[in-house]
Amino acid sequence: MVAEGESRLRVLPVTPESWEDMAALFGARGSPGYCWCMAYRRESSADMSNAAKREAMQRLVAGGTPVGVLAYDGEEAIGWCSVAPRETYARLARSRTMPRATGEPTWTVLCFFVKRSHRKKGVTRDLLRGAIDYARGRGARYIEGYPFD
Repeated sequence: MVAEGESRLRVLPVTPESWEDMAALFGARGSPGYCWCMAYRRESSADMSNAAKREAMQRLVAGGTPVGVLAYDGEEAIGWCSVAPRETYARLARSRTMPRATGEPTWTVLCFFVKRSHRKKGVTRDLLRGAIDYARGRGARYIEGYPFD
């Protein structure tokens, strides 16, 4: 039995071993498969096809670049949070609206996605907690977030 407010979800980093889980989540209807969270990771992703964005993300994951965390309900990935070292988001380097706040090691949260079937159940909260734990475990001294819709 799970107590009220306690989550059954697991939040784990995206790794080469979990790539297929991310691909399945992003391939689902209503997912962010149109961007693959590449918008801020390159100077411009506007000229890239969805397939090219997917391939670029897969290369980052295969190369060991931190890209984010997945929330799992059982064996199914049902949520995503983009969290990574600020330096891995190329467009942030020149952003006027999202300036660097400190010279210390900083990680950035930029995106959340939760499958429709799991919305309004605290998944985003769990994803943020998992993202913070992941970033801290990788040496982040600061974690910043830039929510937008």
